[in-house]
Amino acid sequence: MAQRRILLLGAGDLTDETCAALEASGAEVVRQEDPEHEELRDALTQGADAVAVVSRDDAWPLRAALLVRHLDADVPIVATIFDPATGRELEQEIDNCTITSLADVVAPSLAGPCLGDDLAAVLDTDPPTALKSDGGTVEPVSLPEVRARRARALASAILKPFDRSAALVFFGAVGLFLILVAETVSAALVLDQNLVDAFYGAVKTLVTVDPNPDVQDGPEWFKVVISLSMLIALLFAAAFTGGLVERLIGRNLTGLLGRRAVPRSDHVIVVGLGQVGLRLCILLRACGISVVAVDDQPDGENVGQARRLGVPVVIGRGADPSLLRRLSLDRAIALAAVTADDLQNIKVTLASRAESSDLRIVLRAGSNATGGETRSLERLGHVRDVHRIGAVYIAGLALGSAATHVVVDDEVAHLRDEDGGLERCAYPVAG
Repeated sequence: MAQRRILLLGAGDLTDETCAALEASGAEVVRQEDPEHEELRDALTQGADAVAVVSRDDAWPLRAALLVRHLDADVPIVATIFDPATGRELEQEIDNCTITSLADVVAPSLAGPCLGDDLAAVLDTDPPTALKSDGGTVEPVSLPEVRARRARALASAILKPFDRSAALVFFGAVGLFLILVAETVSAALVLDQNLVDAFYGAVKTLVTVDPNPDVQDGPEWFKVVISLSMLIALLFAAAFTGGLVERLIGRNLTGLLGRRAVPRSDHVIVVGLGQVGLRLCILLRACGISVVAVDDQPDGENVGQARRLGVPVVIGRGADPSLLRRLSLDRAIALAAVTADDLQNIKVTLASRAESSDLRIVLRAGSNATGGETRSLERLGHVRDVHRIGAVYIAGLALGSAATHVVVDDEVAHLRDEDGGLERCAYPVAG
């Protein structure tokens, strides 16, 4: 087979790894970081079997892909764009263009070890499919069953709400309801009122409209009891009102009930809500697994998107032991440290190990020299060099592969197509 000539556009570690993966596959790589119009036209004039546009920013690949198609109407283009809507629009506007993103490529390889030590990946199919890799063979297996204890997890989330305002609303409402019931029943028994009149009088007292007039003619001990209940009701009403106001005017990233409630058991904690972290949360949710994301940027772009998707987000440092304890780390299925900073991921891993030594941990690496030595980090947990995994996939697409996923087996990566066919990659995904 003739050597393929690939024009690689972009700068950064991911582009460096893609270049190395292409060269390991025997391709001739012509690289330009940010070419001008004339430079790009000259490179295309000299001939290229495909153009790979690689960047972690959506705007630059979009501009570069449009410029390439303007200069050459036929050359195949592979571009990395995170936003799905933008990617679909570009594929419709530009013929012979394939759109992918680092997050889409590596999320399955991160989700696998989150759910089982022997799982290589969880494919984002409908429904999701787990893959087990053993000695070069890859076979589909059933996803681990975690839904059996869903009722307990729901009860824990309600009775132990993470968010302060949600706790105030919930326990304030419960306290007011209990006082309403107690005053209704006691008025019916002590004052010999029917239930409707007793309920009517209790409600008037509770909302401070008017006291129950029959209490004035009741026994003195009952007056004392009702007086104490009104004082207690005042405290519950203040808590309920304060929590409700905070939830109405504040930016709430968690909820008391529903999808945005912070899970308390059988969940995965995802530290880092970048592109990779958000995709991982979405994939785990599709598998029926409860997730909670942790990020230190309250105004981050993906924080708002996670809220729209119903993913609970906690703002704080993932290496904070007190925060990890509040997130019920000891009852979690796994923790995934997937920030863009390898050193920060190591800090999160060490803090998690100190709190729960048996916890399954998935560690993202690959963003700097420390992450490149993935072998040295394996004793901390399951390590995935996301840039190398993404690089072998992007290189495969540029070389004409029909792969849809990457499956990692130790330091070897396999490109897997829709029919289950595997193609071993020459470039190792661990260093």
